[in-house]
Amino acid sequence: MTTSFEFERDRAYNRLVSLIFGGTLEAGAPLSERKLAEQLDIGRMPVREALRQLEQEGVVEVKPARGTFVRRVSAEDLSEIYRVREVLECLAADLAATNGASPSLLMCGTRMRTMAQDPSAFTAVEIDDTGTEFHELLMQAAGNMALSETVRLLRLRFRLAFHLPRYFSHENVYSTLTDHIAILDAIVAREPRLAAKLMRAHLRRGLEMRQRLEITTKPLPGRKTTPQAKPPEVKETT
Repeated sequence: MTTSFEFERDRAYNRLVSLIFGGTLEAGAPLSERKLAEQLDIGRMPVREALRQLEQEGVVEVKPARGTFVRRVSAEDLSEIYRVREVLECLAADLAATNGASPSLLMCGTRMRTMAQDPSAFTAVEIDDTGTEFHELLMQAAGNMALSETVRLLRLRFRLAFHLPRYFSHENVYSTLTDHIAILDAIVAREPRLAAKLMRAHLRRGLEMRQRLEITTKPLPGRKTTPQAKPPEVKETT
């Protein structure tokens, strides 16, 4: 592949990610290679490769004889993704608190506190973007390359399951913001068990919000369809 092609493929990929997670392309939306190429003003081959990458990452799905679509997440998918995310991010919070907060994480904390003082001065999307950055910086502060790589591979799968921009409200993102600040405080205080416990509670609230906002029915490939999966039981640690 030429450098020019790779640039166009990456540009198509980034634009598609923005459209999907920005709410322009919702779950179940058809993805026409030709129409997307015209809309993005990018060649069809780069768009095709970008769609293939998103399929590998679990963000889009190809239905034989029907086409490519933004993937729907079933209740069972959501439950399983939550379980994996809980294990990984609680471990990250524990390790970050053991290591101590990085300068970048502290700077993010400063921005979060500014937002918490006057949420109305920021859009819900701005607050949410800062929350996404917090999770990324926390993972870096954990200092475990294997953990970071695992989360990187699952990043879009997590985001597809929990990121619902069309439902953003200041009430929802402010609640998440205060969770993040509490987790950071535990990391700064070097209290690993508390940081992990707060992260677990934070993720649980995110799961419950996601379940309230939208019930989906499309299972993972090879899965039997179930009416609705029960939310996973969360065990509190002390």
